Amino acid sequence: MSHIHHIGRCEVAERELFSLVLPDFPSMPDSLSLPSRHFIAFLAADASDIDTRVLAGFSRRLIGAGCVYFCTWGADCERVHDVFDGECLDIDPVIMTTWHSEDSLDQALWFFVRSAFPDDGYRDTTRSGLAISVGRPDWDEHIRTRLADIDSLTKDVVDET
Repeated sequence: MSHIHHIGRCEVAERELFSLVLPDFPSMPDSLSLPSRHFIAFLAADASDIDTRVLAGFSRRLIGAGCVYFCTWGADCERVHDVFDGECLDIDPVIMTTWHSEDSLDQALWFFVRSAFPDDGYRDTTRSGLAISVGRPDWDEHIRTRLADIDSLTKDVVDET
């Protein structure tokens, strides 16, 4: 069973931040123990060899668990984004999605904590952010380290540009 780790709080976004390491996409649980009904999700994964049906099942579980904004980064993240979009087309209020194929992991994480805000219909019920890494525990370690010190992350990302 995968364990959700509390990282800390992002005061700017007024959100508690968590991470989740999954060995593979089918390991995504149907429900999550987060402090708010809805959450912003960040996915770091290499999906280049993953069947579209597997990605669709992952997307449905994530949406069912309360995801209302989905950011994805890593190899083939544009396809992951498109599959996720296909699973939430008829949901209202709209679920926002972004992909970050041209960004570094740090740039994508910075977007996740500083720029990803849900549709106004979810504003009052979205107080959590969940960063998921699939198949790469080293990415989870990087994610947790960077999100634990958002000021340092911000400085490094701003200095990159």
